[in-house]
Amino acid sequence: MTYRFEDWKSGEPLPKGWDAADAVRDGWTKKDIDDWLRATVKPWKPKSATELAAGGRKGAAAQDDEHLGQDHASAGPSEGPEPDQHPFLPDAPIGGQDDADILPDTGRRGVPRDSGGHPILDPRDPMPSARALLADCYTAKGLRAIHHYRGTFWRWNGACFRDADRDSVQAHVWKYLDAARRLGKEGEVLLYQPNRTAVDNVVEAFKAVCNLPGHVEAPTWLIDGKNRPDPQELLPVRNGLLHLPSGRLSSPTPSFFCLNASAVAFDPDAPEPVEWLKFLKMIWPDDVQAIEALQDIFGYLLSPDTSQHKIPLIIGPKRSGKGTIARVLTALLGRDSVTAPTLASLATNFGLAPLIGKSVGIIGDARLSRKADQSAIAERLLSISGEDSITIDRKHLTAWTGRLGVRFVIMSNELPRLSDASGALASRFLVLPMNNSFYGKEDRGLGNRLMTELPGILNWSQAGYLRLRKRGYFVPPDSAIQAVEELESLGSPISAFVKERCTVAPGLRCAVDDMFAAWQSWCASNGRKEPGTVQSFGRDLRAAVNGLAVTRPGAGVMRVRHYEGIDLGGSVSSGSPEDW
Repeated sequence: MTYRFEDWKSGEPLPKGWDAADAVRDGWTKKDIDDWLRATVKPWKPKSATELAAGGRKGAAAQDDEHLGQDHASAGPSEGPEPDQHPFLPDAPIGGQDDADILPDTGRRGVPRDSGGHPILDPRDPMPSARALLADCYTAKGLRAIHHYRGTFWRWNGACFRDADRDSVQAHVWKYLDAARRLGKEGEVLLYQPNRTAVDNVVEAFKAVCNLPGHVEAPTWLIDGKNRPDPQELLPVRNGLLHLPSGRLSSPTPSFFCLNASAVAFDPDAPEPVEWLKFLKMIWPDDVQAIEALQDIFGYLLSPDTSQHKIPLIIGPKRSGKGTIARVLTALLGRDSVTAPTLASLATNFGLAPLIGKSVGIIGDARLSRKADQSAIAERLLSISGEDSITIDRKHLTAWTGRLGVRFVIMSNELPRLSDASGALASRFLVLPMNNSFYGKEDRGLGNRLMTELPGILNWSQAGYLRLRKRGYFVPPDSAIQAVEELESLGSPISAFVKERCTVAPGLRCAVDDMFAAWQSWCASNGRKEPGTVQSFGRDLRAAVNGLAVTRPGAGVMRVRHYEGIDLGGSVSSGSPEDW
């Protein structure tokens, strides 16, 4: 039966299932279709502040982004529900019901379609095309599964969100538009036939449709987090979302915005990792403290927590087991969650870009050439481990600004020499020294055996997480005391000089020239060729000793400058530089 434009004008109801494609078939002109759409489609409009306050969505990003849910303009009759009546709903909280049926698939109503189901799009209006692309290709469990966040597309892979490069998204847009349809001048349905301009316009519109505000910090819930676990306590694993404190699993969901996931399935009944424990006993045969410290480190790295402000530093000879630990850690956290920078790369212009979205950065061989900018490297390590926001240059992309969630793990045959007069960086390191070498006695099959024990190693790491969480801080092994002192001396010679030659206490005073002469003598005794100037010495001394002041006591013109709070003496200043 033919349904004419005149039938609709006279008030005759539409046949069931009748749409724009049927209008074209029934001989409607483009003007007829436009008039019909304008009269029947209820346009989307943002909610007012009053509506939001009364019952609007809450959450980390919902107040700034009204398109977090199924944000598609409805092409159905006006009596149908508005898209915002289906917000970006959560799945069930930990231990609750599954979210598979929470949000019905309403996105396909956003644009008219021909009899074959192909979307009919308008090349002049890219926003409906972008919404249709989102509904057709980028939803999971009825929820949005892609975000444009801080200049990059991030797509949900079933466990977490991964970087979806712009070229991949653009290629998908080309294919989607190539399969779409458009209306001709007379209302006939034609192939869309995309060109570069049309694709670029849809990509730009897609950024707006998928926008997630830059102030959002991952991991976070993109819905109301009330009665939900703290995002810092969750680890996406291969078989669900693991709540680390309780060991409970829930189904994965794109409403949890997280950039990292473990490739290991959680099994609370997994057997004890016998080979792993045997391997650690070979590395530290008489050092239970070092093994427990490593367990705490593994547990800390399971979570996205960065509040400890610590950098594990594993030092040992060749073939001592450092590489095996790094490979197990990488397999445990997931290869896509781990990056492998070098110390020198941290000082380069684009060297920080690979750290974006990563959980751990393993520096496998910490060596520095004489040309390396040690101060810049120390500054980057301090700012990143200290949870400071940082601006990162990226090739062919806009600069990225935010707080990196990466935790560094440094492994080296020798203690790194990083210039830091204040001694603050040395206090960030959690040193684990290794003394045994297995050179010539390597177990070539150990790596494969350890990979089969990953579920057990995950449980072992979770036990370290629980112990660290209960204690609240790391406990360095006694075997690391000497290495820490050497690290302080390498990074801050001024701190070593103060410990050996000075006494720090209120009320003490020393002439600036006398202190500098003692510094020159100490440098000569310790093989330092360049003691610097009085000015540079004073700058570094004030950085190393808290509260140090320079005064000119006495009266008259020939007053001598003195340091207040320090003097030359035989007593050794105790504690670390940050305690002085």
